[in-house]
Amino acid sequence: MKKLPQHAIIDVSTHPTELTDGRLHAVGDELVLELVRLVAEGEGVAVCHGVAKTLAHHGLDVRKEQDAAIARDYLESLFRGFGEHVDVSRFSPVTMDYDRIAGMDVDGYNKNTHFTPNGDHTTEREFLTTKCVHFDAATPFIGNIYGPNTNITDGTPMVCDTRAYCQDTGVSPADLLELMPHSYNVAVKEEHAEPVLAGYASAVDADLSADLVMVVLLNEVEGGLAHAGSEPRPADPTRPSRRPIRHLEYQFAEDVELSKWYRHYRLEIPQPSLQVPDEAARERYHRGIDPVGTNQ
Repeated sequence: MKKLPQHAIIDVSTHPTELTDGRLHAVGDELVLELVRLVAEGEGVAVCHGVAKTLAHHGLDVRKEQDAAIARDYLESLFRGFGEHVDVSRFSPVTMDYDRIAGMDVDGYNKNTHFTPNGDHTTEREFLTTKCVHFDAATPFIGNIYGPNTNITDGTPMVCDTRAYCQDTGVSPADLLELMPHSYNVAVKEEHAEPVLAGYASAVDADLSADLVMVVLLNEVEGGLAHAGSEPRPADPTRPSRRPIRHLEYQFAEDVELSKWYRHYRLEIPQPSLQVPDEAARERYHRGIDPVGTNQ
């Protein structure tokens, strides 16, 4: 499995911050503008790491949950700053009335209960994070903040260049996709996912037990990048395991916008079940990618 190119990696610890009333703030716009350059104006991906060093500079410790929460909020503020500099309508193939950026905290290892990404449109349900090659529905940009993990090995985020795959093979973006039985996300069909993983996937190289990482992606199916993850496993099966993820996405007020997006990609409106899926669906959509044996 390839690693992401170095020019897509941002070490946030090299940028100045201020700690005021328990919140970290970037000094100046340099970090936000770098996200704009890499994601909106460049190749569609940026990875922010090194926030554990930023915490330490202010006498904080990433291993303490309250300090990790400060780091998470700081990375989220960078994504929101990115959103203030980008005209999101330029990156959507249909006219969508995006009116806010929303964040949600999930566990990327254990089952989430009473979950809904948007209470305006979706019912609370049980939820497992998607680890197959997929796109998040109806949001041109996403930010996923991973870590710090507890008693977890693997669970590595992966970025999949489906844009290049479609250009090289002549596959249309709509033909990449299928609905999932337990999510509003859309999966890349297995017939395409396997060659994408073999030739177009890169792993995010980070120690997620000792740092947090934010992956910002141009997530729109047309012209964007898919993502996935390797299978997270407990380092010690006798101890509790936790894999925190904060997901950031664009949202809208009216559910007609969601219908518009699915219709553009020739998909029905999904009706996810309220309980976690059966074993067959878990194996296909929620089991992590095993990168062993994939080509460079």
